[in-house]
Formats: sequence, structure tokens, C-alpha cells
Amino acid sequence: MTALFRPGVYCRGIAMGAADVVPGVSGGTLALITGIYEELIATLGGVRPGLITIWRRQGFAAFWRAGNFTFLISLLAGILTSIALLARLITWFLEHHPVPVWAFFSGLIAASIPMILKPLVRRGPSQWATFLAGTLAAVAISLAPGLQGAGAGPLVFFLGGAVAICAMILPGISGSFILLLLGLYEPVLQAVRDGQWSLLAAFAGGCAVGLLSFVHLLKWLLSRYHDTVMALLGGFMAGSLVKLWPWRIGDESGLGEHWLTPHQYAQATGEGTQILIAVLAALLGMAVVWLLSLAAPVHNVAKETTD
Repeated sequence: MTALFRPGVYCRGIAMGAADVVPGVSGGTLALITGIYEELIATLGGVRPGLITIWRRQGFAAFWRAGNFTFLISLLAGILTSIALLARLITWFLEHHPVPVWAFFSGLIAASIPMILKPLVRRGPSQWATFLAGTLAAVAISLAPGLQGAGAGPLVFFLGGAVAICAMILPGISGSFILLLLGLYEPVLQAVRDGQWSLLAAFAGGCAVGLLSFVHLLKWLLSRYHDTVMALLGGFMAGSLVKLWPWRIGDESGLGEHWLTPHQYAQATGEGTQILIAVLAALLGMAVVWLLSLAAPVHNVAKETTD
């Protein structure tokens, strides 16, 4: 009998949803950390019109199994639950206690990088070059200036959703941060708060189109060049640490940020250096990765055939 719900995947969805709310943190990173990333890519890449044929010829149960829909439904339910219940809490912590929050995510990602790279079979010049390229790309994205999103309509929401969803499934590149760069982060949150369903429907449509288009390419790359792609994703994660530096403040425009030393941060905000709490939060993030690695070690759904 086909299971209709996977509690473990649901919990991982909650973690992904919480990460996607935070600009600078990628839900794809949490998928990698919790060991479901490659199953996610393989499952999304398997959503195709041919599933309808399976339904007609073999029945609904075969269709459901072929599409791995129990996995998708459980994961999506966790993500939506997290966004609905944790978005306000996370944004409150980011507003009132940003240093420990960013330090926690920094520790989470820093501890994840060696865990992602350790299982790789190939570690030659091409993998290290790809890792470096991914790091530089993520740093460039992290330092890019934002855009204004005033007056965004359904078409802008659609295109923004298509671009952001591609980033959301790439570890180290935050979909929320891409929305910030496009000037759509606040408009999207405002649409959620105000129940602007036409804009949200356009955004969701863009996400669906972008996801189903991009994931097939990513699935093919993982099947052909698994270790090189994973090295690239590890580089994305390493580069994202620039964006997660805990001691920073926004500039006057509200679109950029200034990276500071703890002492400079204390002088600018009057809140103290918070070094000890930042270290403890980073260690907590590392401990979470270690616990997750014990509960759900990273596994390979796509095997490398050539590199």
C-alpha cells in the first residue's frame, strides 16, 4: 500500500521553509544538509506528461508512485507550514536580534560544506575549479546592489517568481535574497500579508514555470557530472557566508549593507559586540548539522556516469 505521508520529509520541509524566509539562506542548503536534495531534484525532474499515460494504463496508485508524490506533498506541506507559522517569528528575531540569527545560519552552512564535499569520489582540478567558481559567483550575488520594486504588477511577480525559485533550489543562493535584489522581497511579503491573491497567483505561476524548466537541466547535470555539480553547489554555500556575516547594518537607501567588525557594530548600534552569543549561536548551528548528519546522512540519488 502506498504511503500518503512521510513525517520525516515533512520536518525537513519545515526546515526548508524557515530557511527560505530569511534573505541570504537557501532552502536548497537545508535540503542538502538533511539528505533529500537529490531525491528532490530527481522527483521534480520526473514530473512530466508521461505520468498521465501511466495513470491511464496502470492506475492511480502506479501514477502516484512514479511521481513520488508522497514525497512532494509531505515536503510542500512542511514548507507551507513553516512559512505560515514561523515567518513572523523569524522576521521578529531578524529585526530585534540579528547577530545571533546570522551567526546561527553561518555555523549551519560552514559545517555543511565539508559534509557535502566529503562523499565526492572525484576531487580533481575540475572539481576544485568549479568549487572556486561557485564561491566567487555566490560572493558576487551577495555583494550586488538591490533594485527598486515599486509598482510591481502581475507580470513582474511572475518573472520574479520564475527567477527566485531557481535560486531557492540551489544551495547557497537564497531565493529570498534574489527577490531582495529584484526589489520584490517586501512587495511579496506585503502581498502575503494583505491577501493580494492575483499577485500571489502570478508569483506562484512563475515559480511553477521556472522550477519545472530549470530542474530538468539540474537533474541531467547531476546524472552526468554528479561530483562536479556537487562541488559547484558547495562553492555556492561557501560564497554565501559573505552574505551571512553577522555584524552588518543597512545603508540609508535600505537596499545595501555595510559589513562591520564587532567593535564597529557596537559603536554604530549601541548594542554591544555580542561576540560570545554569536559564537554560541554558530556552535549551535554546527551542532544542528552534526545531529542532522546522524539522522539523515547525505545520499546520492543521481550517480555520476562521467565527469
